[in-house]
Amino acid sequence: RGGPVAVSKPSQSSTLANLNLMAGKRAMGMSDFRSAFFFFDNGINFLRKNHWKEHYDLSLQLFDGAAKCSFFIGDNESLNLLTEQILTYARTFQDKLNVMYITVSALSYASRLPESIEKGMIILSKLGQPLPESTSDADIDSCIEQTLFMLNQNSDRVLMN
Repeated sequence: RGGPVAVSKPSQSSTLANLNLMAGKRAMGMSDFRSAFFFFDNGINFLRKNHWKEHYDLSLQLFDGAAKCSFFIGDNESLNLLTEQILTYARTFQDKLNVMYITVSALSYASRLPESIEKGMIILSKLGQPLPESTSDADIDSCIEQTLFMLNQNSDRVLMN
């Protein structure tokens, strides 16, 4: 019998979790998101009881990778469970940011645009980029003019780099 139950030493568990993390990253690099999800999920299964305290970076990377893959393969149930874990145990806002972005994207793809926009605005305000609740046509025209002005200040070559 194999898998996590066959591992007796905690150091072996973290080693196997790390190997699954590396395999998951490699599979993601080849856009094989189903295989990557399998590896990340398998790595999570090798984590011990207090993994968020004892192996924080490893836990965050495994859960984050699994969340990305669950989004790409359309497994919303896994995405919700993984996101909940990251939002509960991540130590900093920065550590939560990636999964927050994935959540906003998933809501958008599910045609839940008002909810997606609301969450996106909350994230932006936490990043110090508050957006107005409502805008007028004049506000939009002004932003377009400012953007065009800034774009015209640079050459195509500069903009492409």
